[in-house]
Amino acid sequence: MIGPTAPGAARAGRIALVLGSGGFRGPAHIGVLARLGELGVPIHAMIGCSVGSLISAYYAAVGLPVEDLLEFAFGTSALAVLAHAVALRLHSRAPGLLGRLSEDVKRRLDLLGRSDFRTLHHGVEQIGFLMHDRRRGERIFAVTGRERGFSLSEAVRASSRLPLLFPPLRKEVEGLERSLVDGAFSAPSPVIHAVAAPVSATHVIVVDLTGSRRRARHSEIGRWQRLLQDRLMIFRPRPGPRIGLWGSARSVRAWYEAGKRAVGAAEAERLRAWVAPCAGMRRERQAHPVAPERSGHAADAAPPPAAGRSAPRRGPAARTRPADRREA
Repeated sequence: MIGPTAPGAARAGRIALVLGSGGFRGPAHIGVLARLGELGVPIHAMIGCSVGSLISAYYAAVGLPVEDLLEFAFGTSALAVLAHAVALRLHSRAPGLLGRLSEDVKRRLDLLGRSDFRTLHHGVEQIGFLMHDRRRGERIFAVTGRERGFSLSEAVRASSRLPLLFPPLRKEVEGLERSLVDGAFSAPSPVIHAVAAPVSATHVIVVDLTGSRRRARHSEIGRWQRLLQDRLMIFRPRPGPRIGLWGSARSVRAWYEAGKRAVGAAEAERLRAWVAPCAGMRRERQAHPVAPERSGHAADAAPPPAAGRSAPRRGPAARTRPADRREA
């Protein structure tokens, strides 16, 4: 259910980027990211699903630049992914050749364990991942500020686990045992989590890499396009006919370039129209800061701090009960 937009969100023009499923088409996401960077489009939130979760996490949580993301894509072959999947099913360190083939994938995934939902990069303020509970047929979404007990690594790994190839990630979430797999089985491009609280984006960019008609039927894009209208922009990168084998260097390059081409001149002009008012309002708020609104309740009105003492934080964690206050 869509929550109310925060009071300042509509003025701030929060832009969310939704990176959907797509497997080895994933370099197209990187191409779109590169183009948005060239245009100076700020990304306030990133919502990932399947391969989109991996790219969102490495960009926003790990902090990799686009160039390193592309290098990761070139270094991740279909054989290495298959070897990693077999190693997971063995429930132990893969021996011999299998271990060597999967080592690069494992090493890159280990980077996620050193990152979290709160320490983000490239101007991103929130990051979220969609997972699918295969046992109950329900979607599970974890996002900055509403992590639901997930570490960032757990959420990304679950969101990108394609059934049959990878075993599900089993985890208790809010008292229920879950069997979590690729979020695309709930929604290949989960726009709803970009506009719903706590993200509450006013404008949404979606990179749709849906390849099969069956999965496209689960897409939410058509409905949200009618609702958001010109506040939703959809990119559907399509490379030429000669793209090489899945996961090959030629395929990576073709999908990356397709992602860059998807943001053409007309799309760039629309994005500039989104960004210009946001930048002006941001500068105005910095030049003329607005005091926070106060309610009419006397209990909410705090007196100015005494000399030599700093003002208390006005967040939920800083409020104290009357019984806990000490006399000066």
